[in-house]
Amino acid sequence: MHDSSNCPICRGLPIHGSLSDEEFSAFLDICRGELAEKQGRFQKGIEKETNWHFDLTDCIVVIGDCRFGITPIGTHSAEQQTWLWAWANEDFPSNAREASRQLQSLHDVTGFRVFIDPGIGASSLDAQDFSALAAHWLNAIGFFRVPSNDQTLYLAVHDGQ
Repeated sequence: MHDSSNCPICRGLPIHGSLSDEEFSAFLDICRGELAEKQGRFQKGIEKETNWHFDLTDCIVVIGDCRFGITPIGTHSAEQQTWLWAWANEDFPSNAREASRQLQSLHDVTGFRVFIDPGIGASSLDAQDFSALAAHWLNAIGFFRVPSNDQTLYLAVHDGQ
């Protein structure tokens, strides 16, 4: 679980979920930058790999010969322009939903209901922002998108297993 009292980014945030729009925007900008750096390192490590698969029951993604832990973040439907948090997705195994539930504590820090509402209207840019916030909060090394015909699943990726 994220320890915001020891996090250099979160330590300076107001207490009790009281971020203003400007403070939230600044927090999001920092998380975006952090994810860009992490994602660059992560992608460099897997850039030559073409084979991958994931398993939500075991919360893993295997990319080439590398095995990583994952936490599902949520799904985005480009057609419907909606976002559903993984913790609210009844199609996911219970352990995957439970692992994702820690993202709800972003509400405690920010005061923004988006983190406790199961789903909302959202663009693909919103989905990327949710992934940046989640990657920070979950101490992920990057994220992985799993596109399908009607939606894209976003996964936070953790150190190799």
